[in-house]
Amino acid sequence: MPNKSMRILIADEHPGQRLQLERMLNGLGYYRIAPVETFEDLQRLVHSALEPFNLLVGNIELASHAGVDLARFCRVSSQIQHALLYHSPHLKVPAVPPSDRHAVSISLPHAPDSEALESFMAIIDLPVLVGQLPLPPGLAGVSNASRRRTNLAQTVFCRNS
Repeated sequence: MPNKSMRILIADEHPGQRLQLERMLNGLGYYRIAPVETFEDLQRLVHSALEPFNLLVGNIELASHAGVDLARFCRVSSQIQHALLYHSPHLKVPAVPPSDRHAVSISLPHAPDSEALESFMAIIDLPVLVGQLPLPPGLAGVSNASRRRTNLAQTVFCRNS
């Protein structure tokens, strides 16, 4: 199930390509998408963002017209978590080991097709399993027997007035 709160930027000077990418992402369940057509617009959005963008899907030529290396721009920007960059249309996303998925950037020779985009989203949008959530600090050192008797609902979800 996709994380519907993911913030995604699409950067491509070609309106048809932006629309196609947005439709593919919508088909995968992602709707918080901001399309931009110039590097200046991309730069303005990234620098003024109050919270980081989870993904930038972008055409490398968009930034090269402005004399900027888009891959480097993504690496140094704390406001872009992951990047899927391409040069200009069928390819396969390379495998990324789970240990290297904290900030994934991949450069493709062409715009991603729906299969490549779905593969990339599966890499960066891993579901959070309830059994894998970290325990609250007070329970971290508690044994399994004690943990069974503890009311986690009050500990984890209680709202103080």
